[in-house]
Amino acid sequence: MSKLAKYKHGRKRRAFELQGGQCGICGTAMVFPGLHNKDRKRGKFQKVDNLATWDHIKPASQGGNGRLENLHLVCFACNQKRRNKKAKTTWLSVEARLKRATAVDPLPQG
Repeated sequence: MSKLAKYKHGRKRRAFELQGGQCGICGTAMVFPGLHNKDRKRGKFQKVDNLATWDHIKPASQGGNGRLENLHLVCFACNQKRRNKKAKTTWLSVEARLKRATAVDPLPQG
């Protein structure tokens, strides 16, 4: 796994832990890729409704960026339902998103 891939995986895992493993929209318990539900025969992750996925609070198609302040983890089912719609409400407060953003390490150099 490349350094960038390890960084991205670690960032997602820390966000998962900071959210308590709960979907940012519906609050359901999610599973994390690499920790849960891996199909060992094919080496691919199964598409399950509670798989943790990144979600833009303000969609990229509407000018949202990929910074952590605009991202949260949601279950696969909520991500598919929401598509390009802007999040009306999330259980994560602005303070929680800012705390999460500052808790994540910057991209390692070298």
